[in-house]
Amino acid sequence: MVGPFGGATAAVVLQSVLDHPRLLGAPIALTVNYAAAIAEGTFEVRATPVRTNRSTQHWTMTISQPGPAGVPAISTTATAVTAARRSTWGNSETPLPDVPPVSEVKRGLFGTAPLEWLSRYDMRVVRGDLPARWDGSTSHSETVLLGARQ
Repeated sequence: MVGPFGGATAAVVLQSVLDHPRLLGAPIALTVNYAAAIAEGTFEVRATPVRTNRSTQHWTMTISQPGPAGVPAISTTATAVTAARRSTWGNSETPLPDVPPVSEVKRGLFGTAPLEWLSRYDMRVVRGDLPARWDGSTSHSETVLLGARQ
């Protein structure tokens, strides 16, 4: 008989962590090493928290079964990391700005700019054009352009 597929074995070792009374947080990483096939019959799963920090926990897991002489033999080793989820900052997608159709916005001066790469783009300034004077007198740093590569 062929033993359980790798996914079933991985699920068993991870479940041993999830059922452990010292569990901190949720799983964020799992590595499973299949040393031998799990044979038909009973097996023992052992999960050990080897290092616990404020937010993370590192685990080792093994699956063993009695071998031919009745001596336990390890068939699977694994490591896992769990972590406590904490509140953190978040960000939402910014909606596209409300802009007029390209045909209603005149082309900017980038085509006559001293940098060649600027002439390769059709950039039309809706708001926040480049300042005529670089003296810090602008009131807002937002720039909205309509553009396309030529």
